[in-house]
This record gives sequence, structure tokens and C-alpha cells, in this order.
Amino acid sequence: MKSRHILEEPALVTPLPPIPPRPDVFHEAWPPLEPTPRRRFPSWVIGSAVITIVMMLGALATSFIVRYDGSDHRDEYRFVARNLRGDPVRWNPCEPVHYVVNVAEAPPGSLADVQESVRRISAATGIAFTYDGLTDEVLERRRVMVQVDRYGDRWAPVLVTWVDPDTSAVSFDSGDDVAAGVAAPFTPRGSDVIVSGWIAINAEDPNPPGFDAPDDQGPVVLHEWGHVMGLDHVKEPGQLMHPAGGGVATLGPGDLEGLRRVGRSEGCLTTPVAP
Repeated sequence: MKSRHILEEPALVTPLPPIPPRPDVFHEAWPPLEPTPRRRFPSWVIGSAVITIVMMLGALATSFIVRYDGSDHRDEYRFVARNLRGDPVRWNPCEPVHYVVNVAEAPPGSLADVQESVRRISAATGIAFTYDGLTDEVLERRRVMVQVDRYGDRWAPVLVTWVDPDTSAVSFDSGDDVAAGVAAPFTPRGSDVIVSGWIAINAEDPNPPGFDAPDDQGPVVLHEWGHVMGLDHVKEPGQLMHPAGGGVATLGPGDLEGLRRVGRSEGCLTTPVAP
């Protein structure tokens, strides 16, 4: 899996950024260590040091046992952005998230992957989703967030679409690039609320629809929905929001906690009126 996440502004138009080549996490090599001269210490110094280290390790172990909370997954989820109060940028969880799907370039079974992903996101967040049907909207380089002629006088629904990498406005720089997910927030007086977004999937991705394996299309779509809901990539394997999918086919415990924190249990927000 290879994906790209973006948090887009301004609210009315969202440009399509190029998707970087795989991988999107780079590791720099450690610098070589210079050899240092060895020293010899009296045996009592070594013995005292060993005793001190053992006592320190014992204290740390006790502290770990007392403080460790196996349900705390704070290192296993991240948010794309936070507002001025430090809260995650998220949807208003007390109103449904509308979405449409363009399957013109999609393999058979793709609509089922989208709807199953939405079901899992809804279960994790407590947010209702409304499927507004199929669309023929083509993802443009700068998607307009209010399209009155197509969707009415409201924020444009989330667009899920499959695109030809050779002709799409989305730039797939590598054959390993699979998808991109974008959340589009509106900022009324500094309180960010996500009001729309889009997901673009590389139509040449050879992985089949379904959720049977981590590289199947279903986990890819689910991963991108995580970005649309406001989740960022994490470094922890075993989480679907890992840049490469974490080696899993569904949401991990950190993913679930992150989605809970952008969901209904965190309280309602005010959705701004579309201009």
C-alpha cells in the first residue's frame, strides 16, 4: 500500500498535489561512530556501578508496572491538523457525512469496498454516512467545494473515484502509488471543521477488491477514509494508518482510538453554511 494524505485549504477549492514516490517515510543512516580509547576501572567501581544500575532498573520497572496502561494508544494515532485550542480538526460528528462514488475506471466489486469501508469508519466514529449515489464527476486539479449545478447549494460530498494515472489530474509518480486521500476543512473564526474531501485510487493498481489481505483494495480505501476523517500517518506497524498499511487488513487499536477522538463521543461542532 502507498498513499498520500493532505489537509486542504482554502475551503472553496482544493488543489490536487502530486503524490510522492514510494516510500513516503525516509530513513537516514546513522553517522559512523568514532572509536574511543578503552579504560580500565578498579573492580569495586565496576561492582558499585552494577548495583546502582540494577537498583535504577528496578525502580523503572516498578514505575512502568504502576503507570503502564495497555489501553493507551496515543503513539499509535496522529491527526493531520489541530485547531488553535489543540483539538483535532474533524467533521461535525452530529451531522451525516455525504459521499458519492465514480466507478467508471474501477474494477468490479469496488463499490462494495467503499461501502464496507464507510461501515467500519461509521462504527468506529459513531458518525452517520449518507450515500448520495454514483456520480460522473471527474476529479479536477482544483476541485470546487460547492457545486450547485451538480450537488445543490451545499458542500460537495466526499468524492471517491478511480483515476487513470496517465490522464488524471492526480500525479502518480510511481507504479507503487496506490491512492490519495484529502480532507477539506472550512475555518470559521479559527475553529476548523472538515466539510468535504476526496479519495483518488490508481485504476492500474493490480491488487483485487476485497479485505482478505493487507494489499487488497479494501484496506487501501479504508486507509484513505482515515485521512478524510482527519487521521495522519503513524510509524507503528500493525496500524492501518501506517504509510504502507501496517501489514493489516483492517483498523488497528490505535486507528480505532484516533477515530474515536474525531467522532461523536467528543461532542458536536457547528458545520459552517456553504457560501
